[in-house]
Amino acid sequence: MINTFLATFKVNFAISGNTFIYFLKKLPLIGKKIPDKLYNETEMKIVLGVIGKLFKISLEFFVKVLYLGIMILLPSFLMNNFTFNSNGILLKFLHIFFFLSFFIGPLTMTVIFNKNNRDAYNMIVLMRGEAKEFYLSQLIYKRIADFIYFLLPLIIIGNFIGLSILEVLILMVELASVKFIGEYILLFIYDKTGKRLNDNDKILSIILIGGLLLAYALPAFDLTINFASILLNIVAMVILIILGTIALIYLFRYRTYKGMSREFLTREKTFEVEKIMKDAKFADVKVDEDKMMKENTNTDRYKDKHGYEYLNAIFFLRYKKIISKPIKIRVALIGITFITFVAIIIFEPYNGTDISNAIGGSAKIWIFVMYLMSTTQRVCKAIFHNCDVSLLRNTYYRQGNAILSNFKIRLKKIVILNLIPALAICVSLILIMIISRESGLIIGSVPVFICILCLSCFFSIHHLFLYYVVQPYTKELEVKSSLFNIVNGGIYLLCYGSLQIKTSSLYFSYGIIVVTIVYMMVALVLTYKLAPKTFRLK
Repeated sequence: MINTFLATFKVNFAISGNTFIYFLKKLPLIGKKIPDKLYNETEMKIVLGVIGKLFKISLEFFVKVLYLGIMILLPSFLMNNFTFNSNGILLKFLHIFFFLSFFIGPLTMTVIFNKNNRDAYNMIVLMRGEAKEFYLSQLIYKRIADFIYFLLPLIIIGNFIGLSILEVLILMVELASVKFIGEYILLFIYDKTGKRLNDNDKILSIILIGGLLLAYALPAFDLTINFASILLNIVAMVILIILGTIALIYLFRYRTYKGMSREFLTREKTFEVEKIMKDAKFADVKVDEDKMMKENTNTDRYKDKHGYEYLNAIFFLRYKKIISKPIKIRVALIGITFITFVAIIIFEPYNGTDISNAIGGSAKIWIFVMYLMSTTQRVCKAIFHNCDVSLLRNTYYRQGNAILSNFKIRLKKIVILNLIPALAICVSLILIMIISRESGLIIGSVPVFICILCLSCFFSIHHLFLYYVVQPYTKELEVKSSLFNIVNGGIYLLCYGSLQIKTSSLYFSYGIIVVTIVYMMVALVLTYKLAPKTFRLK
């Protein structure tokens, strides 16, 4: 079993190494200097694989922190009247933790019945490894890994909610035991009925919905179950260890792992998630062509347009549904948020003044909001998939004048589209101040409104500019440009960094206006200079 475990690690290192080399070769400047023969360097690939594994471990640790923080600690804090009162928040934390980790987790996140487990496919199907040894080694490894990943975050959280280190250790031992019990239950059901529980969507839905309702609805209505007295004692731990040991013995004695793996470890099932993700990439850019042609056959309104203006007018007419849908969703969300704040003001009028005052100093916050509100990236994907992917095969379409002409026409349209939710936000904020009887604050909040509108324009320019200068998409709508991801990540960090700027909303808004104007001019120049070389099919 140890040899199988080590072999799995070596294969993973090699795969991670190949992936890392592929990533390096796609980087600008240095990518072309990396030779293809590096793929044949086994020792180098293992080193790179180790680096990749360390990165993956860091990522897993980060995911556990997010899980505990966002899914469990934050709701516990909110339902505990925004306080870290040790007894109250501890009970809510353990209540949510139990239903998510002790109930949903063991029955849905299985090792043996994970049909999308590529490691299992590689080792059992491709390399003809022993199925039993692989599954058992992975079971033990996963439990040890989870123990380590959860331990430090829980100890840190325990300092705030009154959970001692000993109690954290008890929880982790119990969780590992319950995970073994979960694997046993699923394998026992399969052995007796031939059915895999996690393949049944109805049962999975019941487990997920039921578990989530029990986790969050009960404490929300002050019906928290006292799991502290149930889980945080030695007797419960001993009972679960005994049951977990019995489950593990059954898993070790089970004989038909090989036959079971042959049944569901097929290439189609293993890569099913990738197929779903691939289809999802096209979900927001594909339309029913026949239906579209029937609905949008009247193009007489554009008979006065010529060249690229006519081309883009026809495009935005034919594909208006996939382009306008996200705008409508955003406006609807803005409307729901507006109604919520109005209800708060009506039922608790004293909050109106605080909300209105907060609006006047909220310019920095809107950077993230408008970043999320921008639909430009989706529009660019739709343009590429339904228009540019065909036209880019023609040399004339990649010339500077053609590119700049298309860029300006599309920019105008996209700016107008993104201004719709921006204006909806501004109108909502003004109405909130009027309903709060704080209309005198409207004039002072004008810089905030200007900031919102300018940010809408900025992100419209940014995504379209990146699309032309980098053109990151393949025919399958995969992003193959590392530079694209790096720049977008940089913009995200700049948005976060701007929250730390100590200045008034007025000066901040002036800064946004200047940056937007300068960025637009730079984008026009660089698009004309660089896009003829970079705007092409990947």
